[in-house]
Formats: sequence, structure tokens, C-alpha cells
Amino acid sequence: MVEPIKFLINENILNKMKKFYDSQMVPFESENLLLKAHAIGCDIEVTSDYEASFLGQNAVHEAKHWSRSLAKKIEQEKNSDHLCMHPHIGAAETGSADFLGPLCVVACYADDEALEIIKNLKIDNVDDLSNQEIINCAKLLKGHLISSLLVLDNSHYNKMIDSGINQANIRARLFNQAVVNVLQKVKKSVEFKVIDQFVSPKTYYNYLKSEVIVVKDMIFETNADEQYLAVLAAEIISRYAYLQYFASMTKSLKMNLARGAGTNAEIVAVKLANKYGEKILTKVCKLNFTNTKRVKGALKKLKEGL
Repeated sequence: MVEPIKFLINENILNKMKKFYDSQMVPFESENLLLKAHAIGCDIEVTSDYEASFLGQNAVHEAKHWSRSLAKKIEQEKNSDHLCMHPHIGAAETGSADFLGPLCVVACYADDEALEIIKNLKIDNVDDLSNQEIINCAKLLKGHLISSLLVLDNSHYNKMIDSGINQANIRARLFNQAVVNVLQKVKKSVEFKVIDQFVSPKTYYNYLKSEVIVVKDMIFETNADEQYLAVLAAEIISRYAYLQYFASMTKSLKMNLARGAGTNAEIVAVKLANKYGEKILTKVCKLNFTNTKRVKGALKKLKEGL
């Protein structure tokens, strides 16, 4: 069972809650209840002894309105620049800047034990790790974290782009879903949920307006992996997932592929189209990248030269 957030309130707060949740009130018959409401992603109850209870994906988001100590704790963590050693959820992605290969998004929950394990890896910069080091670290971490991995292959990525959804929107949806998945596995409220910021919070939530479940109260940080160890772990695991997928692509296509969005990736794409036909690009490339125009230009020149 998921553990609710509970704390005592006074009559003044109760009256404010009744007014605030007026349109979301749920009928109740129990004599032990003073209030029952259902907000988006959160069930709220207040018992006759003035104990408020918040249960659901957005329990923290709702509860902080009525508890100064909880709101203060969250705000202090947001404004701090020290390493976060509170249990928290972190999310990161790999593949958004790569012309070839999928988009891999990972969210993970790190408890006290996991935080110590991540900290003891002594990773200053994940970019300095070799592929083998990424693999070794990911295998170690996966056994100590509650995580969710979402892999979006390029066929589905390109369909979403064609339907009018931009890449930032796709990433926001994947981040939100990964965090939802982790919260469902953790089965308790998590005060700190952090993502590596790629758009403003306002834009992020605007992208999610049609989603059924939206996790509120996210912390958005640039270079979040430097302060939040769960984000660092998520980045390592997402890179590991990408490397696994990339190796599988290399094997099935019988060709060495290239990371990034530079000339080498374009050369590989041209070779793949020559070998398997232009339709293969939809399966292996992110077609909204400017690289696609250059690749198609190169293919046209090759055909004209034949």
C-alpha cells in the first residue's frame, strides 16, 4: 500500500481547505471525517482529530499548500547548491541529440542506501566515463534503484513528429510517464522529484495538458546530475540502455553506426539508404534533424551520378 502524507492542522486551515476544494468535494457518511476531496492525482481527507491525509501521485503538491514545514523543506532544497542526500526521484535521457538511434528516458528512486552507493562511485562528470565504465556502473546501480526505462524507437519518434508533436513535447511526455511509473513502484510520497531541465516549467506542464496523470511539483535544474544523485544514476542507466540498443542496431544492420549529429552520422545514413533503400531512414534516423536534408541531398547526387 502507498503511504499517505499526514500531519495535524487547525480549524482555520480546515476552513481554508473546504473553500479551496469546494468543487472537488466527495460525499462521505463517516462520522470520523471532517473533509473528503479528490484533486487531480490526490485523495484528501481530514479526520475528526484534525489529521490531514494526502494520498496519490500529487500528494506532495497538494500537501505543501497546508503545511508550512513541508513547503519550507522543499523550498530550501530547491535553493540549495549542496549535494542532495534526501531520498529522491531523478530523471534523465540519452539520444535526443543523436541523429541515429532511439530516445531513452529513465527515472529512478534513490533511497539512503542507494544514494551512498552512487556517491561512492565518485563520478565528477558522466561525460568522462568510457562506454565500458557506463555499462559497469549501470549494472551495479540497477540492483539498488527503483527505476523505469522508456525507449522510443525512431519509427514511433518520427510518427509523433509528423503528427505535429515537437521533440521537447515528446521528452516531457516520456519524463512524466517514467516518473509516474517509479512513483507507482515506490508506493509512497516522494518530496523531491528532479529532472534535467530542457524547457521552462511552464512549457513542460503545457506539453502535458492532455495527459491523464501529471506529476506536479517537479524540480527543474540545469546540470541536475551535479547536485542530485538520482539524476546522475538515471543518466548512467539511460546511456547504458542507449548503448545496448545501438549495439543491437549495429548488429542487425551489419554496419558500424555513429553517435551525435555530425558528418559521420550522415555518412552512415547515406550508406544505410544505399544498402537498404531510403525507407530505412524512417527506422534509424530522427528525420526532423537538419541532417536529413543533407543526407537526401547526397543520395540525390549519387542517383544522378549513376
